[in-house]
Amino acid sequence: MCIRHFSPARSTMMRSCLATAVFAAILALGCSSGDPPAPAAAGNLPQKPESPTAAVGTVELAAPAPASETAAENEEPAPAPAGKQWKDSAGNVLAVGEFISLLDGNVCLEAPDGSGTVVPFEELCEADRKLVRQEPAAGPPVREEPEVMIEEMVENIVSTAPATGDGDYGRQKVVIPFDFVSNFDDGRYGGMIGDMIVKKIQDQGTFAVPDAIDIRDVCAERGVKITPDTPPNEIRRVLRDLFDAQIAIWGSCEKVAGHEWDVYQLTIRCADFSESLEPRMLYEKVNEQTKTVSEIPHLYVAEMLDKLHGREPGGPAPVDQFAEQNWLNNPSLVENGNFEIGTRGVPNGWEDRGGQQREPLGKLVQWTTEAGNPDNRVIRFAFDAGVGDGFGVMYYSKPFPVEEGAKYRFQCRYRTNGPKIIVFIKGYDEMGSDYRPANEFGPPSDPKSQTGEIQYIPQFGHLRECYRSQQNLKGAKNEWHTHTQDFTPRHTKYTPKWGRVMLYSYLGAGVVEFDDIVLKQIVPASASDRKTDPRHSQDSSVTIKEMEENERRAREARERREQE
Repeated sequence: MCIRHFSPARSTMMRSCLATAVFAAILALGCSSGDPPAPAAAGNLPQKPESPTAAVGTVELAAPAPASETAAENEEPAPAPAGKQWKDSAGNVLAVGEFISLLDGNVCLEAPDGSGTVVPFEELCEADRKLVRQEPAAGPPVREEPEVMIEEMVENIVSTAPATGDGDYGRQKVVIPFDFVSNFDDGRYGGMIGDMIVKKIQDQGTFAVPDAIDIRDVCAERGVKITPDTPPNEIRRVLRDLFDAQIAIWGSCEKVAGHEWDVYQLTIRCADFSESLEPRMLYEKVNEQTKTVSEIPHLYVAEMLDKLHGREPGGPAPVDQFAEQNWLNNPSLVENGNFEIGTRGVPNGWEDRGGQQREPLGKLVQWTTEAGNPDNRVIRFAFDAGVGDGFGVMYYSKPFPVEEGAKYRFQCRYRTNGPKIIVFIKGYDEMGSDYRPANEFGPPSDPKSQTGEIQYIPQFGHLRECYRSQQNLKGAKNEWHTHTQDFTPRHTKYTPKWGRVMLYSYLGAGVVEFDDIVLKQIVPASASDRKTDPRHSQDSSVTIKEMEENERRAREARERREQE
C-alpha cells in the first residue's frame, strides 16, 4: 500500500524559498510583502474566570512518556480485528475500520481500537470506491444534545456576523492607483509602479484598495486609460462609476535619452475627489527628473504615501481607527474560541477528531483544563517524537463564512514546552463533487459569503482549499504568549467563501496548549473586490466563465461526433 505522507516542515520550507525569491524581486521596487503583524489590543480576548494562580504562565508543561514506555508488553500476534475490510484491486486488505469521511482524496476510517487511519481513495478497489461515493458515512457516536436544524444554524451565523453598513462599519475610503503611462516600453514599467503602490497601500491597511490586476482589467474592459492629461472630471467619473472609490493616484514615467545611466522623467499625482466639486490634491510632482531609478519608490512614492496617510515624512503608519474599532466591536467568527463550552469531551465549534489520522479527541488532541489553572479550559496537544518528527498534530475549527478581499485579524494565546507551533487560516471555495462526506448538511448550491445572505452551511467534502495564511507562533518555552496578525484572503481562480482555523504543532516530543482563539473581520471588502471575475491565473486574461463556456462547447461537439 502506498501511504501518502504530508511533511508540513518540508512544505513550509519550499514555500519559504519561493516567498524569499518573490520578496527579493519586489524589494527591487521598494515594496514590502504581506500583512504586517497587528499590534495586540487590550480587551479583545474573551474574559476567563480569575484564578488564584495568577502566574500560571511559567508552569512547566509535562512531556508525554516516550512511545517505548507506553507500548504494550505483550507482543504476541493479535487476532484479526472485526470490521469492514477495505481492499485494493488485487484483493489485498489495506485497512480495517468504519468509514468516517472522504477528506482531500483520502478515506478516513475509525479502526476497531478507536484510533484513526486513512487510505488513499485511488488505491481502493472499484466496489469500495462505489461504497464511498454512494453510502452515507458513519458519524461519531451520537451525542446527547438537542437537535439543531439547519435553519437555526444559519440563523446563528447571520445573527453574529457584522452587518455591512451598520454604524461606521463600511466607511473606509477606497484608493485606486492607476497604471502609470510609460510609452518607452509599452507600459511595462508604468504597470510595475502601479503594482508597487497598490501593494504598499494594502500592507498599511488604512485605505481599501483592489488588487492592481483587477484595476487593470476593469480599465481594459471599459477602454479607460488615465494619463497626466486626463481631465479631473473624467477621473472622478471613473472612480465613482467603475470603482465606487474616492481617491486616485496616477502619472507617467518616461525614460530620458542621452544619459549613460537610466534617468526618468516622472509625473505623479494623488488627489481626493470626495470632498468637493474640485479635487483636493494631496501630492503632485510634474516632470521631475530622477537621478537614479531607486528614487521613484524610495523618494517620490514614499513622499506621496506620507501625504496620503497624513503623517510626518518617514514616520510610522497611523493607527487605522476604523479597523481598530471593528476589532473591538465585531463578533469573532470562530465559535467558542475560549473552549469553555462543549459536550461529551468535544468543545462546541470545533471538530470531534484531530491529528493527521483523524483520531477521536482524548489522545493526541485533548479538550481539558489548563495545567496549573483548573478553572480554565484549553486545547492540549501531547505527542511523542515519533509523531512530532513525522506528521505532527493538527486540529480544526468548524467552517465559518469569509469574504474575499476583506481584511481579518487573528489572535490566540499559546504555550509550548518545546515543539514548534503554526496556525493556518485556510480559505475554501465550493466545488462540485460526487462524494458524500460524513457531515453532509444538504443539497449543493452556492453559499452566500456576504453578510446577511448566507443560505446554508456547505458540505465540507465539496469545498476546495484555495487560500491559507500561515502564522508562525514563537516565544519562550513554558510561558503563555499572545499572537496577533492580519490577513486578507484572495485567489485568482476561486473565491474564498468559507474559512477554518487549523492549529498545528510538530518537531520533537512535547505538550502544547491553545486558548482564546479570536478571528474578526476588521475591514470589509471594497465594492470593486466584490465585482471581480476570477481567472485561471494572473498570467491569463481568460475568465473562469469563458473557460467553462469553452469546455461546454467542446463537450457538446464530442457528443455530436459520438452520435454521428
